Amino acid sequence: MKNFIGFVCIVLILTVGCKQNQSKREVETYRKAFEQIIVDSRYQWIVVLPGLGCNGCIQEAEVFMKNHIDDERILFVLTKISSLKILQQKTGIRIDEHTNVFVDRKNLFIIPTNNAIYPCVIQLRNGKIFTHAYQKPSNPALWQLKEKL
Repeated sequence: MKNFIGFVCIVLILTVGCKQNQSKREVETYRKAFEQIIVDSRYQWIVVLPGLGCNGCIQEAEVFMKNHIDDERILFVLTKISSLKILQQKTGIRIDEHTNVFVDRKNLFIIPTNNAIYPCVIQLRNGKIFTHAYQKPSNPALWQLKEKL
């Protein structure tokens, strides 16, 4: 019994440690990306939309962008986009007409974790990352943001 409890403790410590390490790597990647682009102080939220990944999650993010494109508190970052033309057709948004859309042509916002396939909602405070969460089947980050707007 003691061996089993010890084993469970080790697994929990490793699991929590790995998740914290993963989150730190994600925040560090986003922080470095922000340093390379100009992020206006009016932005309170950044929504990172990957072009490839979880189809349902990305579709939800595209609908969210379509419905909130005029909200100047949100910067939309498009990364890993295979075709801007197709995205514009799907959303009905002319990307070049909006100052709050950044096309990540250098892939600065691609994170080195398994969460790279999910849209990300980043909350900023004083121009710095405060929190971040992913739109996943198990986590409705965009719905939570919608409630805060």
